[in-house]
Amino acid sequence: MRKFNFIAAIFGLGLGFAAAAPAANATSLIPQQEGEIQLTNLQSLDQNQTIDTSDLGFSVTSLLFDDDNSQNVNYGLSRLFVDAKGTENDYGDGFIRFGAEDGGTTEGLGEFYLRAAAIQTDGVASEGGELEVGRFLFEFDQELDKVTLDFFDSESSPFSGILEVNGQSMEEFLAAGEDGNTQSISLNNVSSFVIQLGKDDGKGKGDGVTLSGIQSVPEPTTTFSLGALAVAGMFGVKKRKQIKK
Repeated sequence: MRKFNFIAAIFGLGLGFAAAAPAANATSLIPQQEGEIQLTNLQSLDQNQTIDTSDLGFSVTSLLFDDDNSQNVNYGLSRLFVDAKGTENDYGDGFIRFGAEDGGTTEGLGEFYLRAAAIQTDGVASEGGELEVGRFLFEFDQELDKVTLDFFDSESSPFSGILEVNGQSMEEFLAAGEDGNTQSISLNNVSSFVIQLGKDDGKGKGDGVTLSGIQSVPEPTTTFSLGALAVAGMFGVKKRKQIKK
């Protein structure tokens, strides 16, 4: 399993500017409630279970990750959810189901994290939504001075990692490691980035991902009215069945 940390310090904070400040306090960007992240290009499955991140100072867009159409199973846009260990969740009247135990992940009981759900082009949610693979564009209202992403248990390469920063191509993938390994990627002066979560080649074992941490700090010249912007999150990737069969 691989876990990816992603923190954004604007959870519950207003976006009005305060005075300049020399430092910022980190706050979790992961919403502290379960639900589906409202993507800019996909309607959520249930409006009553939707999490709008615009008040948190960032937006998320799902991107196509399947570049190989020669397999029996092909993938479209993935969905993104906030989940927590110890609870069961149902989205879209059974279209996507998350069990109380997410096999292969290591998050603590009650810890909130982000998890992708791979959707096939025929509309089927792979493994009932538990194939945690996707590609997403994160865009922030304010430039972040530094973002650190922590990945846990990356066992295959080169798949999960950063594909783009601030609109410019920048491929930085995680190396394959032993079970339970931790790897980090740090980015400076970030207003947006594209991240690939999980194995996307459709061959062999699949790697899924869950997000629960990143650390980021805003530019030192600006802060927000109720606190400084910071980001922390963690993606947990787990080995899955074959992405394509």
